[in-house]
Amino acid sequence: MEIQEFITEAEHLRSHLLSQAKHYLGDADSAEDAAQETLVRLWLAKDRIPDATKMRNMASVVCKNVSLNILRDAKSCVAIDRAESIAGTGNPEKQLVEQENLQNLQQGIRSLSDKQRAIIRMRNVENLSYADIAKIIGATESSVRGMISKARMQLLNQMKGVKL
Repeated sequence: MEIQEFITEAEHLRSHLLSQAKHYLGDADSAEDAAQETLVRLWLAKDRIPDATKMRNMASVVCKNVSLNILRDAKSCVAIDRAESIAGTGNPEKQLVEQENLQNLQQGIRSLSDKQRAIIRMRNVENLSYADIAKIIGATESSVRGMISKARMQLLNQMKGVKL
């Protein structure tokens, strides 16, 4: 791919990459980082990209992988407001139990695969519908329901102390 052709196509792709990354990451700053990283990786591979169509297809895959890497590197967890979960309890024993439960839940979330963590975040934090999540990850709605159910069961079993 010629340099000018790459630049022209990259300018057209940028807004799509920002939108795609924002679906995964949830905030504009992280989405900007993911879009830039995607374009850098495409630039490094420009000699292996034959045309604009292949570049668009490759850009979507690279953006998805970069976004998932950002989630993994940040050890993204479903946000749990610790103060809210312990608020109003004057009993130190109860506070300790709540704190241990919170730590177990966070550990369980970290033990999920990157994809499971991402879809749990999309569903529970970003409140995306199953259909929207399916479009983002390129799966059917029923498979998304199954993946979310499996991730929740894994968390539940871990909270109960059952190893999978």
